Amino acid sequence: MLKNYLKIAFRSLLKNKTYSFVNIFGLSIGVTCCLLILLYLNNEFSYDRFHENSDRIYRAWVLEDYGDGDIYWNSTTPIRFKNLFEEHIPETELVARRYIYTDLVRGDNQPESFSEPIQLVDPEFFEMFDFELLKGDPSSVFAQPSTVVLTPESAKRFFGTEDVLQKTLWIKVGSDFQPFTVTGIIEEAPGNSSIQYQLLIPFQNATHLFSPQAFNGWYSVAPETYVQLVEGANGNETRAKLTPLAKQLLGEEEWNQSQYTIDLQPLTNIHLNPDIPVGIASVSDPTYLYILSGIALLVLLIACINFITLSISRSGSRAKEIGVRKTIGAERKHVMYQFWGEALLMTILALGIALLLTETLLPYFNQLSGTSLVLGVNIQSITMVAFFGIIVSILAGIYPALFLSRFRPIEVLKGRMNTKKDASLFRTGMVVFQFTMSIFLIASTMIIGNQLDFMRSKSLGYQPENVIVLQVDDNPDRETGFTGLMERTHSKADLLRSELNSIPEVNRVATSMYTPADNGWISVDYRDEQGKIFAFNVNFVGMLFPKLLDLAFVEGRDFSTGITSDAQKALIVNEAFVTLHGWEDPLNAQLHSPQFIDHEIIGVVENFNYSSLRNDVEPLAIAINPMVIFSGIDNVGINSTSPRISVSIESTNIPATISSIESAWEKILPGEPFNFSFLDEAVDAQYRQEERLARIISFGATFAIIIACMGLFGLASLMIVRRTKEIGIRKVLGASSSRILILVNKEFSFLVLYALLLAAPLIWFGMNFWLNDFAYRIEINVWTIGLSGVIALGIAWLTIGIHLYRAVTVNPVNSLKTE
Repeated sequence: MLKNYLKIAFRSLLKNKTYSFVNIFGLSIGVTCCLLILLYLNNEFSYDRFHENSDRIYRAWVLEDYGDGDIYWNSTTPIRFKNLFEEHIPETELVARRYIYTDLVRGDNQPESFSEPIQLVDPEFFEMFDFELLKGDPSSVFAQPSTVVLTPESAKRFFGTEDVLQKTLWIKVGSDFQPFTVTGIIEEAPGNSSIQYQLLIPFQNATHLFSPQAFNGWYSVAPETYVQLVEGANGNETRAKLTPLAKQLLGEEEWNQSQYTIDLQPLTNIHLNPDIPVGIASVSDPTYLYILSGIALLVLLIACINFITLSISRSGSRAKEIGVRKTIGAERKHVMYQFWGEALLMTILALGIALLLTETLLPYFNQLSGTSLVLGVNIQSITMVAFFGIIVSILAGIYPALFLSRFRPIEVLKGRMNTKKDASLFRTGMVVFQFTMSIFLIASTMIIGNQLDFMRSKSLGYQPENVIVLQVDDNPDRETGFTGLMERTHSKADLLRSELNSIPEVNRVATSMYTPADNGWISVDYRDEQGKIFAFNVNFVGMLFPKLLDLAFVEGRDFSTGITSDAQKALIVNEAFVTLHGWEDPLNAQLHSPQFIDHEIIGVVENFNYSSLRNDVEPLAIAINPMVIFSGIDNVGINSTSPRISVSIESTNIPATISSIESAWEKILPGEPFNFSFLDEAVDAQYRQEERLARIISFGATFAIIIACMGLFGLASLMIVRRTKEIGIRKVLGASSSRILILVNKEFSFLVLYALLLAAPLIWFGMNFWLNDFAYRIEINVWTIGLSGVIALGIAWLTIGIHLYRAVTVNPVNSLKTE
């Protein structure tokens, strides 16, 4: 029986080559799109689940709420949290902290240093997480503070080989280089791991980076703290103990002021939960994954709809076959099996083509999505492909099987089928659905692209073009802190400036702790005499920084080298800062706390977008001397980073200018790596996630349009076969070819118009929901929606016109002979 079904299915496919090609290739494109997106989704949803005890591992977070909206919420924690869990939470099995800073590293007897992210971790790190030590003993790899664990890639970079155990690596910790002995080689972290690393040293070295107060304080946050509970422990019960414990340890009076909250976040929840502040680990917005899931489903549905509509359109040509089979004894279920068999056969062929297309397109898709996905052969991938085959064959074959198998043999053989109305209505609905989704995807691509263009072209309030940003590999040390760090940076910039004066293309050289390309500047707050809290952001800069960015002053003046007091007490604030404090005369105002040292607000600049356009401009203060701010604040949140030296250059002969700057850098700062970026490119990179979304939606929209067009092409082919005689008669009666083209296209034009009317509200509400995430956004206009409909209509006309043109140019005598 099965052999007979397959034989009939093969004959049917070979007999109707155009129909078979459209169905198989359409399905293969739909499945390819789904496979690519599912690979991406699987990678995102599988983050951190490869750890054996992932269900028992949590990351701690802390929230301080001082009222009046003054909230400090961090997934980086106080250093003391390790002792907190070990001493007060009996369900704790392991606690591991991790902290990352960037500084210089060089191999033994090597003059060249590399700027590297250096990660401090506790020894429990190797026991808690399933990162395999390829060489070394997990229990003793961090037996001494001056030990280091490398990945194979970093071992080769520093030593040229992976055989590096007991070799010496010089790492800058604090203000000095110190020797570290290589005691282990650890495997590279998988791409779906929130925790990434290159170079690991014991957390004990944090004593060189933080003051004693930081180790005992509750309000200074730095490392991420991971907690593994004992097997069988109830995570919710453990979480419920933490805030009462904080209240007990802080004391009720202090706790009432800060409403100090401690909680735990499951490890597997970190990557896709943007509701908790980002720490060291990366976070993705799950909204984008839901959008991609919807695109994958839509493209697959469009492909299945093609199959269904073409099957129904061919019902007349297969009716007699079904009638004969039923007459000689076939039951309805046998006919259904036959059509499901054909659907399964075409699906298998489509899957084979889809796998080849997926493997071919995967490098391009990886470039689009910024991933390194592979189509591996394993139980998971085989299961996924088999699942696709079953689901697609059921979706594509269920309606044709039910519809065609219900034909009554007597009526069919007598030519009295009454299925035209139902089939036509269903087919029309499916075509409208296809184009509704296609128009939605086209419009979404255009709107996302317009929003990205808007963000790129919007005046940011400063000048990012032709600014090169050089990274200074230095960090605050426990003795001098930020004051010493900025003094060292200013000194380096002065030496560099004197060397660059001979380069005509260099305009200005300025220092800063952050640039607008850095996400998250220093956030601080203080409480005035009445207890009101004022929260704002801070950047520590050199005198030429406002001029380099061409900030616009609305009141007052810029920093001046001729006024010596500016280096010690001057502050420049933005308009949002003035609004926050309610000042009418900011140049004669003072910060509302006697704790601040002598200071002077010398200027007010226009609000400029120093962070992403997703956010409103927040209050900002710019100072040369860090103590102007740090002397009076109550709380501080620091996004750890190295200072920057920014160089403004002319737009002519940029490669030669960069080469000259590099030569000056190597002369003034020998041994420090020359790491540079363009400020405008770094600012654009803040919207990389939106750019990837736009590219992937464009990818899905292209696939959807191709599949819909293939369906239209197949429908047009079948329609023209049925209307060959009608076309011939019209031509005999004098109708021109263009008139016939317009007449036939009118039917499909109305379908696209209906699709546009259905897609318009989906576009309006769906894209407004997405745009609401941006503080600065475009408005959706009807022209964009209309243009997406025009594009879809033009594609439909082109698709049908190519096939129809051949029919209307045939001699009508020949057309009439075909009937």
